[in-house]
Amino acid sequence: MSLPSEAFAYADGVLTTSGVDLRAVAEAHGTPTWVYSGERVDAAYRSITEAMAQASGGSETLIAYAIKANGNQALLKRLAALGCGADIVSGGELLRALRAGIPAERIVYSGVGKSRAELRLALEKGIRAVHVESESELRLLGEVAADLGTTATIALRVNPNVDAETHPYIATGLHSTKFGLELDVAERLVPEIVGDDRFHLDGVSCHIGSQLGSVDPLREAVTLLAQFALQCRELGAPIRSLDVGGGWPLTYGNEKAPYPADAAFGAAIAEGLEAAGARDFDLITEPGRALVGDAGALLTSVLAIKDQGGKRFVILDGAMTELIRPSLYQAYHAIVPVVAPEGPTRETDLVGPVCESGDFFARSRPFPEVREGDLVAVLGAGAYGREMASSYNARPRAAEVLCEAGSASLVRRRGDVESLWAGED
Repeated sequence: MSLPSEAFAYADGVLTTSGVDLRAVAEAHGTPTWVYSGERVDAAYRSITEAMAQASGGSETLIAYAIKANGNQALLKRLAALGCGADIVSGGELLRALRAGIPAERIVYSGVGKSRAELRLALEKGIRAVHVESESELRLLGEVAADLGTTATIALRVNPNVDAETHPYIATGLHSTKFGLELDVAERLVPEIVGDDRFHLDGVSCHIGSQLGSVDPLREAVTLLAQFALQCRELGAPIRSLDVGGGWPLTYGNEKAPYPADAAFGAAIAEGLEAAGARDFDLITEPGRALVGDAGALLTSVLAIKDQGGKRFVILDGAMTELIRPSLYQAYHAIVPVVAPEGPTRETDLVGPVCESGDFFARSRPFPEVREGDLVAVLGAGAYGREMASSYNARPRAAEVLCEAGSASLVRRRGDVESLWAGED
């Protein structure tokens, strides 16, 4: 049975990852449980690192992992050991990254709404750069820097008005979105920043969206970003870094055409720089799902099977509370029995037990016959699963297990029911 995953495969008729039988994971830790492959994370990091090295032409590169994709400490520590930095969007993510051993000087801070306390924390910790996304943020950051008697190292996040041709919820490079500064606004701010000793303008950044199906929008955005960086230098700004954002895609299994390879993304970045005549900048990129998405699966059990309204429902113990992407984005995930199936398939709705009709993993999907108690895995779920999880319907958080070289380690305990009302009167 062919799977759209480099991390999960059938061995002797049983689904495995990193040499671990998923039946053993379920027996030891129950379900629903997140399962990750450490080797797959390593391989994804190496692939993007190699692509960025080709793009940079010898300049420094930084892979700043978008922690919002999956902030499990075991994964962060693994990436930190590989030399990975972090792209954060909150004070909590900053502390999470530091706790995992990611050096402050390898952390960049994105996001349209940073509080005074969060900006103060970022300056106190000495991160590489705060990515400024509005004039009001710049004013607030200046006040915080003055209060601390320090200079804030910043990058201007610009909005290049480039269509990423992706799902509208994850498209971030058009003027109709809330992200970044329009180029003319950013250009107007540069002389003010250069003349203000509260700031050190170290870089410019953009992020046009996730799941880029073509390298053309990225190439266009990089050209515009590099041209703006050169303009900033002409205005006296000591621009060192270009942050080209994320967008590195993950194959989920329902694509009409294959996504470009990492090497093609690296080549597009190089071509964009060449078109602008800019080859002496350090490069930063912010992959998230491309590093951890394929490495993870949600392991579930079949609770019940019912035929109703001319449809077959397979009710799993995992739900939208663990993986909301299908409900929120109508996202596709490959879903397979842990024991390799035999025989025909039937059109099936794979759903959870949450009291919402929108609680589903797949609708009208051809799926083999299963029985109550059978194990089912939702693949490609390592990114934006646990991070978007909730305790809706008073459901405790799922356990998390990291697999490597034939062994499995619990890296997050299952939540208990008492945690659901902890802190309440």
